[in-house]
Amino acid sequence: MVAVVATLLVVAGCGDLEVKSKADDNKAQSTPSPKTDTSAGEGNWLLGISSADGDDGETNVTTYITYNPSTGQATARQLPGVKASTTMPTQAPLLVSADRNWAILDNGISRGEERSGKLKLYSLTDGSTKVVDIRDRAGKDDVRPIGWAFDPKRADTLRVVDTKNRVWVVNVAGGKASQEGSLPKGPWVFTNGFNPNTGTPWVESITDDRTKPAGNGVAFKSPVTREGGTVLANGSEGLSELPASPCRLGAAYTDDNGATWAFCADQPTLETYYLPKDGKEWTAYGKPSTAVAPVASGFPLVLPPQEP
Repeated sequence: MVAVVATLLVVAGCGDLEVKSKADDNKAQSTPSPKTDTSAGEGNWLLGISSADGDDGETNVTTYITYNPSTGQATARQLPGVKASTTMPTQAPLLVSADRNWAILDNGISRGEERSGKLKLYSLTDGSTKVVDIRDRAGKDDVRPIGWAFDPKRADTLRVVDTKNRVWVVNVAGGKASQEGSLPKGPWVFTNGFNPNTGTPWVESITDDRTKPAGNGVAFKSPVTREGGTVLANGSEGLSELPASPCRLGAAYTDDNGATWAFCADQPTLETYYLPKDGKEWTAYGKPSTAVAPVASGFPLVLPPQEP
């Protein structure tokens, strides 16, 4: 009996050890590897594409495209062409309101608009236009606007700089304009510069590249950020540091989880790819868009779907 009991104890003990070992193995094998969250592909992205027009290509035309990569549905809004485009790719996001409903032309404020104080905006939702009379909104006849940009954090808010270096804040929807402050005078000049990430205007020294506030102009080296991620225009340093793009002409956006979404404007039908964080290869995603893209010469803007 003692021998039988001893044998059973040994067998029971061995059984316990074997079961524990298999459980550990199964646990290790069932741990899922990190996967890329591709839910952003199911929302509406806003893309900004520029193209050349005119006999000598002297006119720059911006087309804004709302595109859902998962369905392929896309709509385009082409703005009037301009012959004196002044917007650098880093400032392209400031031409669109934070709520994605409005856009302004990329040639600054015209002489006519400066004299009248009436600024024209273009709807990205229904094709309409709207005029903001900054002089009337501010309640001052001496307001002569010379520069403007959208606030990247407030839905339909504009900042307008006038000839007296005053900075006005006004909502597109309506209401009075309020003075937010004034830019420095003296050996400084306003050159229609606005910080890409804050929307605040800056002035440049008349003798060198210094700016007030500092860190703007040629000294601006920060990534352009929106919705917690980074906007990567075509030709940007951040885009060139990623694995070779699947596009001849494309732009991208890296989200706050490190995944990058790229959009190709090589053809009238846009295509979408994503790259996992620290990934080496791009993966095609969703469906090509309908034929909405122009023959593109630049691709400065990719904005992700907005949070509900």
